[in-house]
Amino acid sequence: MKRCCGLLCGILILLGAGIAGGQLTDPFGQDFATGPQSPEATKYVSAVGVVSHTQVVPGQAFYVAVDLSLADGWFYYSPDPGGTEDFAPLAATMTVQAGDLQAGQTLWPADKPHEYDLAGLKLVNNAYDGRAIVYVPLTVPADASAGERTITLRPGGQICKEVCLLLEGVTVTASVVVGKRAVANPQWSRDEAIATGLAEAVTAEELQADHEARVSEQIAAPGRADVAFWATLGIALVAGLTLNIMPCVLPVIPLRILSIVNMAGQSRRRYVTLGLVFAAGIVLFFVGLAAVSLALRLGTGQVLNVSDHFAVTGVRVALALVLVALAANLFGAFNVVVPSRVAGLEGSARREGHVASLGMGFMMAVLATPCSFAYLAAAVAAAQGLPPVQGTLIIVMIGVGMAGPHAVLAAFPGLADRLPKPGRWMELFKQLMGFLLLPAVVWLLWTLPGRSYPFWVAAYGAVLAICLWVWGSWVRYDAPLKRKLLVRGVAVAVAVAAGIWMLRTPAKSAVDFEPFSAVRISEARADGHVVLVKVTATWCTECQILEYTVYRSEALAAEISRRQVVAIKADVTSRDSAASRWLRSGIGGAPPLTLVYPPGAGEPIKLVGRFAEGELINALDEAEAKR
Repeated sequence: MKRCCGLLCGILILLGAGIAGGQLTDPFGQDFATGPQSPEATKYVSAVGVVSHTQVVPGQAFYVAVDLSLADGWFYYSPDPGGTEDFAPLAATMTVQAGDLQAGQTLWPADKPHEYDLAGLKLVNNAYDGRAIVYVPLTVPADASAGERTITLRPGGQICKEVCLLLEGVTVTASVVVGKRAVANPQWSRDEAIATGLAEAVTAEELQADHEARVSEQIAAPGRADVAFWATLGIALVAGLTLNIMPCVLPVIPLRILSIVNMAGQSRRRYVTLGLVFAAGIVLFFVGLAAVSLALRLGTGQVLNVSDHFAVTGVRVALALVLVALAANLFGAFNVVVPSRVAGLEGSARREGHVASLGMGFMMAVLATPCSFAYLAAAVAAAQGLPPVQGTLIIVMIGVGMAGPHAVLAAFPGLADRLPKPGRWMELFKQLMGFLLLPAVVWLLWTLPGRSYPFWVAAYGAVLAICLWVWGSWVRYDAPLKRKLLVRGVAVAVAVAAGIWMLRTPAKSAVDFEPFSAVRISEARADGHVVLVKVTATWCTECQILEYTVYRSEALAAEISRRQVVAIKADVTSRDSAASRWLRSGIGGAPPLTLVYPPGAGEPIKLVGRFAEGELINALDEAEAKR
C-alpha cells in the first residue's frame, strides 16, 4: 500500500510539473505527449556529428560519431535502460538516413546505473549524463559513384530530470565525399574522447548482455564490493603499521614510552590510561587529516574520480608524475620539513596529565610527516575518489595502524626492549617503498597514446625528480634565505620550463599519411600520382623534429592535397615490419628519409636527414615535371 501511494504521488508530481511547463510528460516513457514537445528537448541536449573520413573510396567502411552533450542534471536512458513494472523508460535509438550508404549496428558507449527517487520509491536504471558519444558504422557500396553523400542521424529515446521528455527534434547532419582515395578527418583524431571511445563502444545487444552479466555476478557474489572495501581498510591498517619503522618514528618510540612512565609515576592504571590517550592523539591527527580531505571534496565539489576521468591523457600523466614525486620523497631526494615553530610545540605539550599525553601523541604524528608524506598524500588522493564515509575511514585506519603498537607498548612497556634497533635497514625499507611505486608509473606510461609521447613523459619524470632533489638537498634548512630563493627558484623554473616543452600534446601531422604498402606505391604511380614516402621511426629524434618543423604545416598539407599527392608513412621502428623489409630490399638509407616518386617510372628524389618545407615543395615540383 505504501509503495502504491508513493508511486501515485510521484506520478502526480511529474505530471503536474509537465503541465506547468506547457506540455504533458510521461515519467514512465509512454508516448502520450502532446503539443510542441520536439523543440523542448533541444534546450537540454545538443549534438554534433564527426565523420572518421572526409573522403572515402568504394567498398570502404567508416564511422560517424554522434557527440551528445546533456545539460547539468539531465540524463539520457541507454539502449538497455532496464525497468520494472513500476517504471519502464524508453530505450535510446538512432535513426540513420544515408542514401546508398549501408548503415551497420549502432555502437553505444558504456552506460552507468542512475538512481532516481520517485516520491520515496528508489528506481535504478541505466543512463548517460554529461557527454555520450555514439558511433554509427557505414559502408560505401563497391559500385558507388563519385560525389558527396549526406548522412542524417536522429537520436531517440527519453531524457529526464524533474520531468521526462521524448528526445525528439535533435538532428545531426554529416557529409562525406566518395572519391579515389581515403582521407582521414583530422578532427576525429584531435578529439581524444572520440578517437579512443570507438574501441569501447558496443551494440545494444552487447550492452544488454553486459548488464545481465553484471546482475548475475551480483547475485552470485553478494557483498563483493564490501569485501573489496574491507580489504582496502586492511591495506590502510598495514600502511599505518609500517609508519612505525620509518626513520622519523622508530628511534623515538622508547623516548615517548619513557615520558609516559615518568608522567604516570607509580600508578599502573594511570600509566595505561596515559598510554591509550597518547595513541588516541596519533589517531586524532589522522582524523584531522580526514576532515581536511572531506572539506576539500565537499567545499570544491571536485572529485578525483579516476574511473570517470582516466580516459583523459592529462589525468594519467598527472598521476604518473605524482607517483614519481612520491617515490623521490621516499628515496630521500627531498623531505617535507615540519616548521620549527610547530616542532617547538612538542616541548610545551609535556606537562603532567592526560591532555599533555594527547598532545604528545598528536605531535608525534605531526613530526613523522617527513617520512609519512608519501603515504598521506596518496591516502588523501585516493579518498577523493571514494564515497565520503569510505574515504574518511581509510585515512583514519592509517592512523589506527600507526597508533596500535603505541597502545600495546603502553600496556606492556617491557616490549619496548624487544623493538628492532634503529639502523640503516630503516632507510633501506623506506627506499624499497619508493621502488614499489615505480611499476605503477611504468604502467601509466604504457597507457599513454603514441609511441614517442610516453618517452617524453618519462624523461620529464626524471627532470622533475632532479628538480625535487635540488630543492631538498642543495640547501640546508639553516641556509640563508637568499641562497634558498636562488637555488629553489632555479629548480622551479627548470621544472616549469621543461614541463611546457616536454609535456606538450603529441604532435599530429597535418599531412594525412596512409599506412605503408609497396603495392599502394606502385598503383598510385601507375595512376599518375606523385608519391611521397616518409621513412620514420619512434627512436629517431630527427624524425620527431621533422614532424614539428615540416609535416605539421597546414600549408604543406593543403599543397599536397591540391596536387593529389599520395602520402605514405613507412614506419621502420621494428626490423620485422613490412616497411623495414622494403627499405632493406634495395632502397637503402635510414630514417629520417623522405622519398618523392614521380608518376609512372623513374628513380625517387631523396631528401636525407632534416630539410625545410620549401625543399619538399621543390622536390614535388621536380617529380611532377617528370610526369
